Parts: sequence; C-alpha cells; structure tokens
Amino acid sequence: MPPLPDTHDDNSSPSTSPRGADEERLLDVFLRTLSSPQTRKTYNTEIRAFFSYTREHLGKGLPEITVEDVSLYREHVLGRYSPATAAKKLTALRRFLTFSYMGGITRVSPEALRFFAKSPRVRQDPSYDVLTEEELARMLSAARADNPRDYALLAVMAGCGLREAEVVQLRVGDFREHGEGVLLRVRGKGDKVRNVPVSPELWSLVQRYILSSGRSLSSRVDAGKPLFPSRVGRDKPLTTRSIQNIVKKYVRAAGINKPISPHSIRHTVGTNMAMNQAPLLVIQQFLGHSDPKTTMRYIRRAEEIASKAYRYNNLPL
Repeated sequence: MPPLPDTHDDNSSPSTSPRGADEERLLDVFLRTLSSPQTRKTYNTEIRAFFSYTREHLGKGLPEITVEDVSLYREHVLGRYSPATAAKKLTALRRFLTFSYMGGITRVSPEALRFFAKSPRVRQDPSYDVLTEEELARMLSAARADNPRDYALLAVMAGCGLREAEVVQLRVGDFREHGEGVLLRVRGKGDKVRNVPVSPELWSLVQRYILSSGRSLSSRVDAGKPLFPSRVGRDKPLTTRSIQNIVKKYVRAAGINKPISPHSIRHTVGTNMAMNQAPLLVIQQFLGHSDPKTTMRYIRRAEEIASKAYRYNNLPL
C-alpha cells in the first residue's frame, strides 16, 4: 500500500480533502481484514472517533501522528469513558495503527503503541457479572408474566449461552431434530456456525412460543423469519441494542442491583457448566470459543467460588 501524501489543503473538509479520502480508503481496507460483522461495525465507529479527534484537536492526518498524539488521545479517552469502554476504544486503535504502520502509512511502531496506547486495567468483581440461580429465576419469572417473546428470548440465552449478536440472527428454522434431541444452529463470531444442543424443557418452551406467535415449525415461509421479531416493521429482527434494553428491563423487574448485561447471562452459563464439572472442551464447543484460553476463565471462576464455599455454611459458632 503506497504511503499517504503529506500535503493537503487546509481549507477543504476532511471528507473531501485528499487526506480525508486516503484515510477513508485505508479504513475500508482495514475493515475488510476483520471477519466478524459486529467487530467491523465497532472498529469502524472507534477509528472514526480517532480520526475526528486528530482533525479537530490536533489538525493532523495519519502520516503526521506521533507517539505524543497517541498518548494525548489516550488521556482524552480515559477522561471521558469508563475503564471498560476506554479499553475497547484503545484496543481498536492499536490494531488499526499497527495495520497502518505495517503498510508504511504511520510512523508509530507496534512496540510504542503497547505503551502509549495501553488499555486501562478493568477491575471487575466476578460476582457482579454473573447471576445466581435465584436471580435468573426472578428475571425469567418477571418476563413470563409480562411478554412471551421476552420470556422465550431470555430462556434461549440462558439455555444456550448465546451472545446478543447471535440471538438477533436466529431464525425459526434454525432448530432441527437430531437423533433423540434437538440442535440449534447458531452463527457465531467470524460467521462460524455451531450446533448447540437444546434441553427438552427449553425445546418445549420454544415450541409453545412459536405456535403462540402464529407461526409454524413446519412452514418453509416461517422457517426464514426471525425467531425474535421486533415490534417495529414486519418480520424485522430485534437489534442488539433492543436485547440489551430487554435484559435491563427484567434485571430491574427482578430487583437485581448489580450491573448485569446480556453477556452476563453467557458468563453465568459458562460458570454454571464449570461448577458442574463440564470438561473444558465441552464448554468451549458449547459457547463457541475459538481459543480455549477464553474458556479457562470459567474454570478459574468456578475454582474461586469453590474456594470460598465456607460462606454457604452459616454455622452459629
């Protein structure tokens, strides 16, 4: 990839100037190297935010960026966002600037980026991003009394450990019988497909939900429809933001005061499987982890909980 030109017209807008056009072209090439649509969407947003900052606050284009500029942007991000959000933004920036450096576009090396664009430490109490059995039961009970779609959605998330981006892609026809059981076809990160086994209880619940919504499991037309449709637009699927709002709604309804997100339900599934001594490979395949190191955190979490088991033994000593 040829280096970007150093000269530009200071009076032209970023979107029409040669510099702005070059940055857009580079970003487009970079995004095409990412396999996950959700990752592309996130990185596009975060890198454009960096472009806006360098143009508005520094008056610079990518070839002119220095380690000091990267450090200033890091301070800008840390001063405005939570550690978790800042870490996400800086991770996207490091990856993009490394790509730019390898293409001869920028001068800041990957080694320098590891220091000047270092992500903040995200401190989390492990108990805050998982649900107890009783808390999950309260959420499901609240949804059952309020909305059949939301109840089925939470049940599928809790029964299959799905990411919110996977839930919005589910179709009625993604369930299929296999032997004596039922498998759910899930499109995961990087468009990788995995088959998740569905418990008999969850399958009965899903069947009732589909029939109550006026659809049929034997209809070819209904097979291509979203499993969880939005109320806005005919046969339009829910968005990930909608799922986040649904989870928040029933967290409040269940009287849960810790920060629970859709991914917390997935964490809960992984932790429960580890607590019940499921093998590492089983958890990895069930949750669709490409790297077993990701799965290991559930094993470690289960060990941590087990090491404090005395808390559950309240003897009057």
